[in-house]
Formats: sequence, C-alpha cells, structure tokens
Amino acid sequence: MDGIEKKGIELLSEEEKHELDREIEAYSEKLKWKTKSDFKLKLAIKIHSKKGEDKDSKRKNYSLRAMLKGETHSFEAEAADWDFNKACHKVFDKLMNEIEHKYHSSEQHGSGQERR
Repeated sequence: MDGIEKKGIELLSEEEKHELDREIEAYSEKLKWKTKSDFKLKLAIKIHSKKGEDKDSKRKNYSLRAMLKGETHSFEAEAADWDFNKACHKVFDKLMNEIEHKYHSSEQHGSGQERR
C-alpha cells in the first residue's frame, strides 16, 4: 500500500493489524475516486485504558486520527471507540464526509463573484 503511513501500528494485535489493512484497502479506492487524484494517507493510532488498568487489559479505547493530503486539499478526521472495527469505520466515514463536503460545496458555487 503505497502512500500510506501508519503510526502506532505496533500497539495493535495481529488480528487488529489485519483488520486495519483490510479497511485501508477498502476505503483507499473510494478515497481516490472522491479526491480524483493520488493522495498520501497518515494514520495515527493510540490505545487508552481506564485508570488502574494495565495496557494488556481486554477493555481498550482505540483512538484513530487520519490525515489525507491530496494534490489540492488536505483533510483530517478523528474517531475513538471501544471497538477497533467501529473506530476504523468512524474515522474513514468522517474523512469521506469531509471530502464530500469540500468538493460538493465547491461544485455548487461559483468563484465567489456575483453574476450580472
């Protein structure tokens, strides 16, 4: 997967790494189609646990931050959840919504000049 940087991947289990790669592969085509260009994607992963619990406890809060840099625009999204799969979906869905909002609004409006 070229153009994708993953920070904090060492905190994940093998199953979670596989799930993340699967989600990246699924969403990368959608992202490329929405941005209409090549892009660089940076993912930062953090794992939080409740106070008093160690890092190896079963209950973990996953926090993901995605930064996408296209040819013309940059986008960011953050999401957190107790379920890793949900956190992945949330961050990619938020990123897709940011892209949709940016490109949809630019297509709807002119260059800011009034028409006479």
